Amino acid sequence: MPGGNTDKGLGAKKNEIYLSLQNSTQYIDWWHEPVPGEDFEHEGSLFSFILRPGIIYGLNNKINIYANTTLGIRTMDWFGSNHSVHHRDEDSNQDFRNANGGMLGDSKVIMRYLLRNTGAGDGYRIIIGGGIVIPSKNTITINPFLKTDGEYPPHRHFSMSNGTYNYTSDIQVYYKRSANPVFYGGSLSIERPFGENEYLYLPPTKIDAVFSTIYKRFDSLDGSIDLSIGVQTLSQAYWDNEPSPNSDALVVTPSFSYLFNLKKGALSIGIQKPFFIKGSFSGNEGDIEQRVKVWQLVLSYRSLPI
Repeated sequence: MPGGNTDKGLGAKKNEIYLSLQNSTQYIDWWHEPVPGEDFEHEGSLFSFILRPGIIYGLNNKINIYANTTLGIRTMDWFGSNHSVHHRDEDSNQDFRNANGGMLGDSKVIMRYLLRNTGAGDGYRIIIGGGIVIPSKNTITINPFLKTDGEYPPHRHFSMSNGTYNYTSDIQVYYKRSANPVFYGGSLSIERPFGENEYLYLPPTKIDAVFSTIYKRFDSLDGSIDLSIGVQTLSQAYWDNEPSPNSDALVVTPSFSYLFNLKKGALSIGIQKPFFIKGSFSGNEGDIEQRVKVWQLVLSYRSLPI
C-alpha cells in the first residue's frame, strides 16, 4: 500500500478479490487577514474524516476492476467571536443556502490492465488503467464568490463532492525484490471533469504523482517502513466561466507509514504533512494574506475476503 493507497502496487489474479478500507483524517488550521465588510481577522479549522471502502477483482490474469466510494464528514470550527458570512461552526452533513449536505462523496470505477504482475518473486508490477468518477448530490449549489447587491450573502465553501462526472487514468510502475528496499516505484494519475456540473461549476484537473520506497523491518510483526512523497497539481477552477480564487495549486506531501500484517490482511498507519508550494486554502476569498497548516493521518487496510 505505497503512500497509504490501498489500490496501488497490487494486481489480482483471475477471480481473486481484495477488499480494502482507507481512512483519511485531515486537520487544517487556517487564518487570513480581514476582508471587505468584515474588518477583523478570520481564523478557524477544518476537520475531515473520510472513509473509502473499495474492492479489486480479477476478471482474468490481465484485467482487473477496481471500485470504491467515499463516505465522510467535514467540520468547520470558527475561532472568532465576530459574525461572518464567510465562516461559521458547521459541517458538510447539513444543508446550507448554497450547499446540499450529506455524507456521500464521489464513487470511482476503474478498469486496469496488468502489463507485468510479479507474484512472490522479484520483478516488476506495471499496471495501467482508466475509468470514471461518479459524483454524489452533496455539493455546492451556488458560487460562494458571487456577490448579491455588492455584498456576499452567507455561504459555504466545502462539500463532499464537486458534483461532476470525471474521467480518470493512471499508471503504476513498481519493482519488488527480496532485499531492502523490498519495494519501490511510483504512480501517476490524472482526473479531469467531462464538463461543468448542473450549477455551472467546473472543478480543476487534478494530477497526482506518488513515489514510494518500502523497507522491510524483519520484526515480530513482519512490518515495513514506507517512505513516500506525493506531488499534486490542481488547475484553475471556474464558476460560470469565471476563475475561482485559490483553486490552482501545487502541493507536495511527504509521508511516513508503518505497515504490518494481521491475522487477516495488512494494516498501514501513516502520517502526512502537505506543503502548499503554490496556491493556498481554497475556502478563502481572493488573493489575501493567509496562513494554512495541514496534517493528515491515513489508515489503510487490505485483505482477501477469505
